[in-house]
Amino acid sequence: MKKTGGAMLSMLNLDRQSGMPLTRQLENKIRKAVLDGSLPQNARMPSTRQLATDLGVSRLTIKNAFEQLTTEGFLETRRGSGTYVAILSTGITPIKSSSKRRRKRTSKVGPIAPHVQRIQNSLATTRLSHVRAFRPGIPALDLFPRRAWSEAYSRALRSHDSFLLGYGPSSGLDQLKAAIAAHVLDSRGIECDPNQVVITSGAQQAFSLILLTLLTPGDTIWMEDPGHIAFRDAANLHGFGIGSVPLDAEGFSLSSALATYDPCNLIFVTPSHQHPLGMTMSLSRRLELLDVAKSQNSWIIEDDYDSEFHYEQRPLPALKALDKQNRVLYVGSFSKSMFPAMRLGYLICPSGLEAAFSAAETLLSQNVSLPQQKAMAYFMEDGSFNSHIRKMKQVYQTRRDTLVTALQNHASNILRPEPCLTGMHLVTRFTNSSVSDQFLANQLWEAGIDCLPLSIFRDQATVDPGLLLGFACAPENQINDKVIRAVRCLEAAMPTIQVTEE
Repeated sequence: MKKTGGAMLSMLNLDRQSGMPLTRQLENKIRKAVLDGSLPQNARMPSTRQLATDLGVSRLTIKNAFEQLTTEGFLETRRGSGTYVAILSTGITPIKSSSKRRRKRTSKVGPIAPHVQRIQNSLATTRLSHVRAFRPGIPALDLFPRRAWSEAYSRALRSHDSFLLGYGPSSGLDQLKAAIAAHVLDSRGIECDPNQVVITSGAQQAFSLILLTLLTPGDTIWMEDPGHIAFRDAANLHGFGIGSVPLDAEGFSLSSALATYDPCNLIFVTPSHQHPLGMTMSLSRRLELLDVAKSQNSWIIEDDYDSEFHYEQRPLPALKALDKQNRVLYVGSFSKSMFPAMRLGYLICPSGLEAAFSAAETLLSQNVSLPQQKAMAYFMEDGSFNSHIRKMKQVYQTRRDTLVTALQNHASNILRPEPCLTGMHLVTRFTNSSVSDQFLANQLWEAGIDCLPLSIFRDQATVDPGLLLGFACAPENQINDKVIRAVRCLEAAMPTIQVTEE
């Protein structure tokens, strides 16, 4: 049996400025010391009176902590002998050596599956928590109609419908599904039954639902390269084989896919506005893609990425609107048209699969907040949503033009913007094709400018270095100054730039 001494006091230092009660602090510190071996098993604890004196607290504080830890099994009381550290059957070995070895012991982690490292290394989560100019994919949060949205949300809560406080139907609220079905018919030419609409917490959950519901491990997927990072990484983690398909002037190169790969189970495309490069798939290519999917019995995911914002002409009908074979799964989201924190999106599934997707959503997660869904339904039904989209199209076109002008005036020797007819970001290419866009994007971040390097979207494709500059979230009166700051940063970084990694 070992006795604890004054050395134990150093590990029990209490913070009297903390909002946590002293008893709780003492419990946590003793519990941690037992678990990491700093307090040896079977060691005798000081008396409550002595420890109270040493720590400068009341005896009741010590007694309460000891009683709680005894109840939990970390300490035990022996009649006539005192309080001892319990002998735990956890394989804990007391640490007798230096603090260096103690740090090593406490930081040790058990066996980790290889896919954990792949998750950790995914670039899909790059600085998602921040909103700065020129972050791609972030709408004009400064102009969001907060009052109209607040009224819609308050109206939902004032409905006194206790149904809205429960789990609700796993596939979503019927009222919102009907509003979405009406919206996609008007804006994208898609005719669907509201029951085919599955409400999700965003596009990424819709992708996961599709992978979970329609594919089995070992199945293969064709997808655009460069293309959607989060979908590619999620598909890899599920164990699906990825066939990376290069792009041509119309986006997804179907001829390359057919010449390179065996038939696949799923094809992932962004036909209305290829992500990230921005080209549009022609009508003939869309029809050909549908024919190929039919011939090889493949599903198609159509990610209609920020297609609400088109500036020169009306967009082509969605691929789903052309689908007569019941093979296209259409994915939409309100993250770009409303605000990302809403976490609301939808999937239009092929008829006959409604029950399967409803069950899959329950297995993967529960559905989105019902008051949120109700509020969005009101927002769409009273015309507020369409009004907001019309206003944002004008705003984004102005911000796009302002950014292009600023780049031409201040950055023409460094960056070359490409045409942007749809969406919320500009693709820009470096005039020096030997630079590392990832290095330069990090330099811009340090200077207070956010953007995404084009190379992080590639898998096997060769991509000239460039930056994605989101103009939607940048107020017009700030764009010119932000571009000047970005140019100064890039010019300062040029002497130390690295060669682009292939």
